Amino acid sequence: LNGNASRRSTVSLTVLLSPKKRGQADRATPGAGRSCKKLSCAQRRDDARKKLARAGALFTPTDVKSWRWLGALMVAGIFPTLLPAQGVEISLPRPGSVVATHVSGEATVVSGDERRPIKGDDRLRVGATVTTGRKSYLILTLSNGASIELGSESELEVEEFGQSPISGSVKIAELTAEPTLSRTRLRLVRGDVTVEVKPLKVARGSSFQITLPAGTVRLGEGTVRAMVRMSDLGLGVCTLELQKGAAEFEATDKPFVAVPLGRKLAFALEVDKVSGEIKVGEMPKETPPKK
Repeated sequence: LNGNASRRSTVSLTVLLSPKKRGQADRATPGAGRSCKKLSCAQRRDDARKKLARAGALFTPTDVKSWRWLGALMVAGIFPTLLPAQGVEISLPRPGSVVATHVSGEATVVSGDERRPIKGDDRLRVGATVTTGRKSYLILTLSNGASIELGSESELEVEEFGQSPISGSVKIAELTAEPTLSRTRLRLVRGDVTVEVKPLKVARGSSFQITLPAGTVRLGEGTVRAMVRMSDLGLGVCTLELQKGAAEFEATDKPFVAVPLGRKLAFALEVDKVSGEIKVGEMPKETPPKK
């Protein structure tokens, strides 16, 4: 990840202070405690939504909201599939190889009941969950040629990675395309991730998917960056940007549509207090300051 971009994404979401820390801040600022007590829960959530509006790109470069952009494509019937037609799902019972090729700071893997720190050149099991600490960075390399760059304070699940056997000796770093058919499913729980995928044999059944709270990304080749940030109030933001190549996005209860190259899509997240499910909607528009 680009260092500056990673720092920007890390600090882009305003951190909401815990009650204890708010009290400390209040004592440091005369009159601050009295004003905070007057804020209702609804006002605090409204303030949090306004702060989230500044967390990422609220609109596409053409000032079209993400949901309206998706809806316009579907209504017009122009959601072109930039990826080749998906082939019949193939059986891939053997897992591919997942290797930690670079570790900076603190990184941990949880596989079943086992939890351990990640070191360079460690092989990780499919189905494992990897997390990074503050100011940490992790790169995973897959045997189909894909690379996964996980930023600070992130959590990623390798839900599935099956691959046909590779014959002969292959240097993963030198691959220009996947050597054999593969199927990959990742889930970004929180934080930010950049995924680079070498050209897949999509027409023959290969696939690469990243599940986000806002929907599912399907990538045939190229680079995509995604971010998920949540606050203590159950409000958050999810962004998606296709940096190169071709990808498709499937929002909840909507068909796959092509992701525009170079545009950042942003979605508002809110956790339902009763069911615990995440609701997805448009990012709130920031209210311009009064003159």
